[in-house]
Amino acid sequence: MSRLQLSKEEARLRDLLLDTADYAGSRGCGETPHLRFAGGWVRDKLLGINSPDIDIAVNNMTGLKFAHMMKDFVSEPNGRRKYDMETLSRISEIPARPEQSKHLETATLKVFGLAIDLVNLRKETYSEDSRNPQMEFGTPEEDALRRDATINSLFYNLITEEVEDLTGMGLLDMQHKIIRTPLTPFQTFKDDPLRVLRCIRFASRLGYSIDADAESAMRDPSIQESLRLKITRERVGVEVEKMLK
Repeated sequence: MSRLQLSKEEARLRDLLLDTADYAGSRGCGETPHLRFAGGWVRDKLLGINSPDIDIAVNNMTGLKFAHMMKDFVSEPNGRRKYDMETLSRISEIPARPEQSKHLETATLKVFGLAIDLVNLRKETYSEDSRNPQMEFGTPEEDALRRDATINSLFYNLITEEVEDLTGMGLLDMQHKIIRTPLTPFQTFKDDPLRVLRCIRFASRLGYSIDADAESAMRDPSIQESLRLKITRERVGVEVEKMLK
């Protein structure tokens, strides 16, 4: 397994998250939460690119609940000895809103100068007429497989300090500079056609090639029709703007 060299701030964040997980476990919140840095931060770290934005996946509670656990921990004596209340910025809550696919509450906050998003591991179920999925708690494997590309499905396990490649393809695809979907490209793009534009954006940004099967699925008329019907012009514009940066 690959290991990553954390910055001083990232290492302090890891310590705080693990201390909070132990605190949550001691408070009768079920098993001690298992935490992972997820997605783009892991990819960029492996590429030697510093990223101040970190998605943190929690296995057994919502991101919002864990964020409040962090706040509670640093306000208690054991927490205050290592951290202070100024460690955590105000928590920005994203409440569960089924009609907008935000079925599980997440939280954003700033810690040690790093912008973090706390989310739970999840799996997604799509309907034919919408790219907004029904979400529920999932396993690490299910969370990895729901992502747009294998290079974005990597985790950094905070306990083992190792990179986890649960699709079995992410690290190899980074080595060979390939954009590949974790599941079959047709199903991946049919579920959420925006992934077509995201894959193109990552290929352009990183200088990677798009897997032949994914490229073929992108050209499929039904995928192009889904892209036209399911994705708003404004959302397409956001992706195009990101491509141009």
